Amino acid sequence: MALAKELNRPPNSLKDTNKWADYIELLCLASIDNIISSDEIYDKLYGDKSDDEVINDESDLDIDDDTSNSEKTDLRKSKINDIFEFLLSRKGLYQEFYPYEISNSPHYLRLKEKTSYKQYSYLGLLVSSNLDYLKNHTPHLTRSFEENSMFVFKHMLPNNSKIEYFGKGNERGSVFSANKLTDRIIQLSKSLNLPTSSIFNENLEEIDSNNTGDGGLDLVGWFDVFDRKSGKIVNLAQCACGKDWFNKQFDLSEAKWDNYIQFTHPYIKTLFTPSSYRNYDGDWFKKTKIYDCIIVDRLRFLKSLRKRENSKVAHSNMAIVDEFRNKNIDYFS
Repeated sequence: MALAKELNRPPNSLKDTNKWADYIELLCLASIDNIISSDEIYDKLYGDKSDDEVINDESDLDIDDDTSNSEKTDLRKSKINDIFEFLLSRKGLYQEFYPYEISNSPHYLRLKEKTSYKQYSYLGLLVSSNLDYLKNHTPHLTRSFEENSMFVFKHMLPNNSKIEYFGKGNERGSVFSANKLTDRIIQLSKSLNLPTSSIFNENLEEIDSNNTGDGGLDLVGWFDVFDRKSGKIVNLAQCACGKDWFNKQFDLSEAKWDNYIQFTHPYIKTLFTPSSYRNYDGDWFKKTKIYDCIIVDRLRFLKSLRKRENSKVAHSNMAIVDEFRNKNIDYFS
């Protein structure tokens, strides 16, 4: 039961439709019979609770001191039904990748009895994007997502590109073999045939000599333009599983990396997230949260995988997903 004990606490705000859709999918995955209804969600959130005991933000429901109890019930149930409608649109968006069946009347979500590799890949990304509910497994989930992101990253550059893991851990190859971050930055500059910046050279002591982190950089890809001189096509990528993944875009900014390496021209910035960040129509949920990065969210991630890659991604996530399911935690009993 320790695996998902935090599932008894829903997302803070009803405004974040994607997080609520994830939450309902996780509840369905964790329930004994792998099914969840809108009425059960309502009972879970409100039940016999007083208004003071309700923990989710209801600022978008137009509830005030003059709202009667029956009106509150109608507004709350309507909002929950809206989320099930959103889940229906998500099913249409993800198509063969979507592992759930949805009923529109009455509203319920059911996990499919037979789960394909594509659907296991979806479930793995679902779990990886909700670390708050699996805190004991965060290192495994983040590491697995970084490794799987490499499959997608390879499709974003020409076949003869050099693609390497830069982040901390044992996945690094010989190109970025150094343990200290400063040494890996120097290895990166040499790989790109670019000098380190004067700011970096003159202020090495400002970077902790014991820093073995990744500096906000997980994957690096570059492509030589007819020779191995400077002026390569470069793509710097970050993998972010947390709920505030969009803030990780700043880790890839020129304002930061120009302090380390003298780039001769702008590089490509890519952020991988297992989160689903889509509206009903498949467009971005909040466009103002996307800056100058290419965002690879759950939908793009899944659609980019080839058949063999899908199998590998599914297998890497099966253990944690099956453990999650087999706990048979039912928060509605």
